[in-house]
Amino acid sequence: MGRLIQRVRGPLRLASLHLVGLLAGALLAGPAPAQTPAPPGGGFDLPLDCRMGEVCNVQNYIDYDPGPGWKDHTCGGLSYDGHRGIDIRIPTQIEMRRGVAVVAAAAGEVLIAEDGQPDLLMQDTGPGKTRQERNGNWVAIKHGGGWITTYAHMRKGTVAVKRGDRVERGQKLGLIGLSGNSDFPHVHFAVTYRNKLLDPFTGLEPSAACGKAAQSLWSPAAQAQLPYRVGGLLSAGFLGRTTTHREVLEGIEEPGPLSAKSPVLIFYAGAWGLRQGDIQKLTILSPEGKVFFQKDEVLERNRAVLTRWVGRKLTRSAWPAGTYRGLYRVEREADSGRVTVFEIEREIEVR
Repeated sequence: MGRLIQRVRGPLRLASLHLVGLLAGALLAGPAPAQTPAPPGGGFDLPLDCRMGEVCNVQNYIDYDPGPGWKDHTCGGLSYDGHRGIDIRIPTQIEMRRGVAVVAAAAGEVLIAEDGQPDLLMQDTGPGKTRQERNGNWVAIKHGGGWITTYAHMRKGTVAVKRGDRVERGQKLGLIGLSGNSDFPHVHFAVTYRNKLLDPFTGLEPSAACGKAAQSLWSPAAQAQLPYRVGGLLSAGFLGRTTTHREVLEGIEEPGPLSAKSPVLIFYAGAWGLRQGDIQKLTILSPEGKVFFQKDEVLERNRAVLTRWVGRKLTRSAWPAGTYRGLYRVEREADSGRVTVFEIEREIEVR
């Protein structure tokens, strides 16, 4: 397992490509009052059953920039132009196949429940045009008093509720998937109050100024699990063959011991939310503990997602047998000096 060392705040430009359509029209008509009342049940819980910061992370927040650029609620760059919700991702499609539950953030009645859309990458299909094509398999819940939450991009065949059902806080709605306008497995979560989109981190509409102090709509338990993070690991491991950017992002199952006759010996890693100036270090240590291969890189631009792999081709009869270690570390300059954003270690046995 990877070891989290430290995470720091800071702006980041993310260029995720999906856009989810929210409820259109006046589902619950009427102007919003000057002051938004407290959310139902003391605040919204997490909309998925997942360990935040360990398995799941927020990759995109609501866009507060009215122009062609984007800013999240902290005035950082964890968003993209026109994004109208919160994208909470799982690392790869491996976790998606195992199943991560999307759950009701508060009790209420199911207003919309749609299923049947395939789990496909938007980069392969192009963006959807209709609301159903954009949202994929999704659920909307009305909570009373003008509050509605929506949950999009669920896995085909997993939507577990139907219109008119009464659901309780934490009840399973489906599983995270890739349906609709999605290029990574996640749930797109949005909160509306009387047909006005509100940011659950601030309680404000996206037209507000970023960085403005406001009241969170999250429950205390959810808020404690949602500190602002920039940068984290998606996957890492060893292979005895070449790989691709897409394969690393989609997820690679652990291969087990590698043959000493493997044509290559590589260590790969995938990460999200890296920033310009970050220092990325990939190292392979031989069974004797010596540096087998090392590569340090200073990132020249912000990266929403990034993959790298290092290693060597076989130039002898066989690789020396034993346990090889791969180290992946990302460092960042902060006010206090250079800090480690995250650091992980992987091992592979070569026979």
